[in-house]
Amino acid sequence: MGIYDRLLLAKVESTKGTDAVPTAGANAIRHISASPTKNQDNLDRVVVKTTMGNLPHLVGKQTMQLEIVAELHGSGVVDTPPELSPLLRACGFAETINASTSVEYDPLTNAIESCTIYHYHDGLLWKYIGAVGTFTIDSTINQVVTITFTMQAVYALPVATALPASPSFNATDPIVASSADTVSDGASIAVGAFAVDAGNEVVDLYRTGSHDFRIVNRAPTLNFNKNSVSTAAEWAALAAGTNAALSAVYGTAGGNRLTLSAPVGRRDAVAMAQEADVDTHDVTYRLYESAGDDQLQLTFD
Repeated sequence: MGIYDRLLLAKVESTKGTDAVPTAGANAIRHISASPTKNQDNLDRVVVKTTMGNLPHLVGKQTMQLEIVAELHGSGVVDTPPELSPLLRACGFAETINASTSVEYDPLTNAIESCTIYHYHDGLLWKYIGAVGTFTIDSTINQVVTITFTMQAVYALPVATALPASPSFNATDPIVASSADTVSDGASIAVGAFAVDAGNEVVDLYRTGSHDFRIVNRAPTLNFNKNSVSTAAEWAALAAGTNAALSAVYGTAGGNRLTLSAPVGRRDAVAMAQEADVDTHDVTYRLYESAGDDQLQLTFD
């Protein structure tokens, strides 16, 4: 098998842990890579016997992780969700469709959704049912903006399955970070790289009669590399714990423009750096609430 025998589908579940049965015609996701990992607890048996060595281990809890790297883009229509929507929702972000305007994703504490992921790879179908996770967004000037999802689910044995025919992908080009984009930490700044980490803490609840993954906390961060200025303002803000409202707008085409906004960012670290002959600062922020679940918002319009 080869790379042309791979396919990724994802669909939000109506009931967590119940297969949503995604289809190639409606739920295909164009992606760069999808890397599965099977995790299992092997339970050693260290017992007293008359010879050296242990008895064969027993198999305990079994789980799956899938890391998905994808180009970041909208649907091309301002009020139509992007094909990455099921994964964003399964990362604890509520989807709001504003007619003729935008699609917004805002963090949730309660009623977090899950999704079913079908991953066709090497002639096998791997099913991730009840999947939840976290994501990071990476932007480097003059490069495609990418998003990386790390999804978790209970292990299910893969089955030999033919690749579905005629998958349908959204044809919208990915967003490319350019000098036309705008980034602000209260004032417009020149930035060469920008990254956001949703910071979800994902744990598996393993008890008699149940086993599922849950998002139990969120600690988002934002990092960018900005041109320095010949003042001590950055260091003073770090020392004082000064808050900043942060935002970035990438892309210009309707339905394929992304705005990231964080109302309360507090510097966690500042480091001196250099790009070409320009002094820069690598600044990392922790993102906090302003009024409830609003640490980070993603808007496609």
